[in-house]
Order: sequence, then C-alpha cells, then structure tokens
Amino acid sequence: MKKLGFLRTFLELQKYKKFDAWVENIELKSRGSNEGNKVLLHTMEYRAVFSIEGYAYQKYPIELFNARLLTWLADNDDRQDLEDSSPNITIDLLDNETADIELTLQFEEDVYITESEGGPIEYAGRTWTLEEPEHDVAESFELIVANGD
Repeated sequence: MKKLGFLRTFLELQKYKKFDAWVENIELKSRGSNEGNKVLLHTMEYRAVFSIEGYAYQKYPIELFNARLLTWLADNDDRQDLEDSSPNITIDLLDNETADIELTLQFEEDVYITESEGGPIEYAGRTWTLEEPEHDVAESFELIVANGD
C-alpha cells in the first residue's frame, strides 16, 4: 500500500486539525510472472480513504485541493486501467471558514519479490524478499493563492 503512503505524505504537507488515512476492500490478484531477476507475485487493488477535519476552505479553496490531488495522481499513478479511476470527494461545510473532507479512491499496485538469501518469503524452493518500487515523493511545496491572501 505504497501509493496510499506516498499520497498521505503529500497531503500532510499542509497542516490540518485532524488527518487520517486507511485502506478498505483489499483484493489480491495472483500473477506469479517471472520477469528475470524478479517475480510479479500479485497485483493488489484497494480503496484508500483520507479524512481531513478542519480544512480551511476560505484560505485554501476546495478547487486548489482538487487541483493538487489530480496533478499528484497524474504524476504518480497510472489510473487509466482502473475500473473506478475517479476520486470521490465528500465535503461537509462546518462554518464559514472550515470543512471536513473525505476522499476515497482506488489504487492498484503490483507486488514484486526478488530472490534473497535468508529472505522472509519462501517460494518455489527458494527465499525471497519484497522488491521496493522506485518513487519520487515531494518533500516540500509552495502554495500560491490567486486572490492575494
């Protein structure tokens, strides 16, 4: 569930009153495809849920939140093959300043293993370890508000 973790880190760059994330409906699709020095063990599809309480929508418009989310997804996730590729956002306005946001979206990730002496996974008479995918994660961002605030 690497994508959930990377998106969580990205969204947490802006501070909220309360922020939480979790996974629902994990589905594993067995593959067992040998790709030379690694094996595609399975594809994991899951729904990621992000809950943001106290989002300051007057200071940071919801459209800005949506734009940041969609550009992150465009740069970090190939969504075109997903059955449910569109994020679902529910907004509950609390007052004239803040809102609670719930974001749900599907992710799909391939899980690879590589042969490793003494690895924690036994498969085909050998020991293996999980292959770590390569990702670039934003460590900072600059928020520019169009109306000059």
